[in-house]
Amino acid sequence: MKPLFLILFAAFVFGLCFGVDKGSARLLRKAKNRTSVRLPLRYPLLSVLAFVCALIVGVHGIRSKSPLFLIAAVCFLGVGIYGLYAYHNMRITYNKEGFFFQNGRFSKKFSFGDIAYQRVAITRRGCCLVLCTQEEEVVLYSNMQGFSPFLEAAYLGYCRAKGLDPEAQPWHDPEEHRWFPDDIDAEK
Repeated sequence: MKPLFLILFAAFVFGLCFGVDKGSARLLRKAKNRTSVRLPLRYPLLSVLAFVCALIVGVHGIRSKSPLFLIAAVCFLGVGIYGLYAYHNMRITYNKEGFFFQNGRFSKKFSFGDIAYQRVAITRRGCCLVLCTQEEEVVLYSNMQGFSPFLEAAYLGYCRAKGLDPEAQPWHDPEEHRWFPDDIDAEK
């Protein structure tokens, strides 16, 4: 009986890994074709892992009648739900005229001409870029899906809206994470 259980468990783990691999490849293909910016794919992938851990720990907690395992299962379930919630409720969709920013219940439409300046914070893992408008701030991270294509489209839209030549701007340097004038440049 134990060898059969071991074979079934190995098949389940292999199937789960195969499904996650195929699913993430499909999501990446879809993400490359979309004109949107989303949180990294690790959010839904870690959510699936948290749900699997919740299931395993919960089953063990029910079998052993241990409340500690049940509490851990609920915690894993909460982390999984939060990861999916955060992934699905934060996005930026854009076209040639502007972009629509949604983060939870907050949502607002901006035109690329609304961008006044940017602020950048460089970290060890990437950068945090804040697009500042007259009213709001839109925060982007370099590990987000669609980060660079969005900023290139936003830069071209910004130049169109302001009547600037995209090739002649001294502050535009994507290698240094500078797509728009910095805070200091905007004050001049």
